[in-house]
Amino acid sequence: MISIIFLVFFFGLLIGMPIAIAIGLGAVTAFWVEGAFPIAQVPHKMVNGVYSFPLVAVPLFILAGSLAGETSIAVRLVRLASALVGHIRGGLGHVNVASSMFFGGISGSAVADTAAVGSLMIPAMEKQGYSRADAGAITISSSTIGILIPPSIPMVLYGVTVGSSIGALFLAGIVPGLLVGLLLMVSVYVMAKRKGWPQSEQRAPASELWEAFKGAILSLLLPVFLLGAIVTGLTTATEAGVIGVLYALFLAGVVYREYTWRQLFTITVESAINTAVPLFVVATTSVVAWVVAIEQFPAALVGFFNDLDIGPVFVLLIMNLFLLMIGMFIDLVPAIILFGPILLPVAAVSGMDPIQFGAMMVVNLGVGLITPPVGNCLYVGAAVAKVSIWRLVRATLPFLTVNVIVLMLVTYVPAVTLWLPSLFF
Repeated sequence: MISIIFLVFFFGLLIGMPIAIAIGLGAVTAFWVEGAFPIAQVPHKMVNGVYSFPLVAVPLFILAGSLAGETSIAVRLVRLASALVGHIRGGLGHVNVASSMFFGGISGSAVADTAAVGSLMIPAMEKQGYSRADAGAITISSSTIGILIPPSIPMVLYGVTVGSSIGALFLAGIVPGLLVGLLLMVSVYVMAKRKGWPQSEQRAPASELWEAFKGAILSLLLPVFLLGAIVTGLTTATEAGVIGVLYALFLAGVVYREYTWRQLFTITVESAINTAVPLFVVATTSVVAWVVAIEQFPAALVGFFNDLDIGPVFVLLIMNLFLLMIGMFIDLVPAIILFGPILLPVAAVSGMDPIQFGAMMVVNLGVGLITPPVGNCLYVGAAVAKVSIWRLVRATLPFLTVNVIVLMLVTYVPAVTLWLPSLFF
């Protein structure tokens, strides 16, 4: 039954069918061919898949990120990043990465990061002598930080799918996110010396740094409030999402006074559309996840790796290679929901904590967001930078090394992801 589902699913992808439809069609076909379950189970399991209180956090974080991205919040964060690191060789490249680290803590989405930061930074970088491809490559490479530094929408989806603590997952993503950012800045510095990228003429004076900090401090407090409320147990992730939306509305509507009612309506409608797509994927993928559980496929997979007797180091390496390949063809959301429950038992037998495995999946599948053929950030970045996909891919290749290094650290050094959660959970 599982083989039929995946055959139909991958065939649907090959002919250009939307992922959610391909997954659902695979489940319906398997039910019809095998006759083991009535087809009426499909809509029942789809509804059950999205009937989850913690899952409400996803549209709330999407709306909060959209509210932040449509205002001067992003501009204020870029100004602060420029004052902090603009004087280093490759100045605007570092500003781009630092802006993604700040904005990722507000949007929780790599695609939102690419669109918001890219629209501000790419034109400015081009004026200073960066090629559009290089500016776009730095933008999309740093956007993967947005799904690691909390609040992270993929971490919420993984936590809901496998029953792990969302607060612990948020904490687990902080160190990998900072590592990606810092290593990208090292890469930018090396590339800047080789390609002659410019830097600011002088370090920002203390007065300018203070003004930039004052302008951005209220925005920077958003992820601090959200994470603090969840970790201390004051709120659930869903309730924290409500706080995030209200705080973003307060900043833009009361403090900065930048919204019109028409703009707010447009943002709300767009956020609803952006929410409907991943939640429809969640619904159809839940059917397949149910079948996988009924067929006891994870247990069979554990037995398969035990029979191979190759040791946990190679088991985890094989899983990473598999997920890297999957991430190139399947979007991050369905990949997490579909393969998280399947591979988690194998990771657990190999000695990996579920929180560590969740961070590993997000780092791994984040690479798929900036690689062809289905990388969402890659296509958004190409549109913003106005370059061809393949030019952008070539320019991105040197920065992919950073993601691979952090992936290996997350996989084989548990403290990278588990140290912070151990302090609170």
